[in-house]
Amino acid sequence: MPILIDGTPHEDGIFPLQLTQGTAHKLKTSPGQGSLSFGPKEQLPKADLWLAADAPVLWPCFDPFATPAGSPWPRNFYYAGNDSGFFAWAQHRPIEGFTWYPQLQQDVHIDASQSKIRELSIHLQQGNLGHIHLKLPEQGLRLHLHGQLSQITVTGGLPDSLSLNPATSKNPADAPLQLPDMGALKKVSTLELGNGAGKQAISLQSLLQFSELESLALWGNHSDLALLSSCAQLKALSLRLMPHLQGLPALQTWPELDFFVAYNVEEATGKRLRQQLKDRAKERPWAEHAAVGQLRKPEWWAKEYGRPFSGWPAARAKMGHAAYDLAEQQLSVAQSLNDVQTALAGFTCRFNTVKGIETTEREDLGQAVNQLAQLQAAQSLGLTDKQAQQWFDENRDY
Repeated sequence: MPILIDGTPHEDGIFPLQLTQGTAHKLKTSPGQGSLSFGPKEQLPKADLWLAADAPVLWPCFDPFATPAGSPWPRNFYYAGNDSGFFAWAQHRPIEGFTWYPQLQQDVHIDASQSKIRELSIHLQQGNLGHIHLKLPEQGLRLHLHGQLSQITVTGGLPDSLSLNPATSKNPADAPLQLPDMGALKKVSTLELGNGAGKQAISLQSLLQFSELESLALWGNHSDLALLSSCAQLKALSLRLMPHLQGLPALQTWPELDFFVAYNVEEATGKRLRQQLKDRAKERPWAEHAAVGQLRKPEWWAKEYGRPFSGWPAARAKMGHAAYDLAEQQLSVAQSLNDVQTALAGFTCRFNTVKGIETTEREDLGQAVNQLAQLQAAQSLGLTDKQAQQWFDENRDY
């Protein structure tokens, strides 16, 4: 697919792009490419273009670019940096999707009320010292907020839909996370609240601040599901990748509910939901979609999400599971603390020959050792968490 530059077709290849002052960047595109990523190399090693986080961006440099159909190109941006000038630029140049990773060290006030951005995603990262004050357009925007949600205050119009993915710890045993006060966003009618299935739970007590909810989608690990009964006006409810549904109110709790999906959820509650779907259909047919599928047993959750390898590349995750299975088997027949030490040291040493273990992967392996140390067989022989972590540190080269 050629790209039009000032109306002239150019086959896919390398183009000069005056993204910043000074020497122009070289933009290399590939067939069918509709998005563009740019930012610091250390944060976006596979980005299309690299530039420093604080480099001022000449956003109008994209004005000459268009698709053969005449739409602005690129359609979607992925930008790590601190130049919020794209909001002003978007008053004149519509943007289909913009994903922003700010690294702010001071507060910033942004008036996006006239910006023509259809879908805006902001990743609020730990370590940012600045606070974002963002004024939204009256309508037409879908907003996604990720990470440290307390770093942003939103005013102006309400987004057509709101998606929240707060930063949660990797330890599901940690006390459930409470969302911060979401200010003006508390009046949204459509909300998606996402989390990892094997991460620290998000307390649904946080939902009590959203008084106008009509559509709710939940992903991952959540607690206090009984409080969903307070969302009495729900018309749509989705539950996905949820290992715990204890306390979920019966579907008859929501008299206006006409859309319901439970997919990849724990088996026991899932079976009850299937019966509730049938019972409700006898009283009043579902006006929209209603289904329950992919019910999962506890063992599936324990292996797929209870272990800290779910975010690993497939090959490494397979290796992690195999090493974990072997250590678990050895611990089940351990007769002494020496046997326990042998099993945990063997698991740890298995990764000494693996090249390029990242910091997060090292932390995951430490968490895996901690989980193995909690097994009844190890605990019955007197193993302590401190001893397990000491053996982990003594035997690893990463």
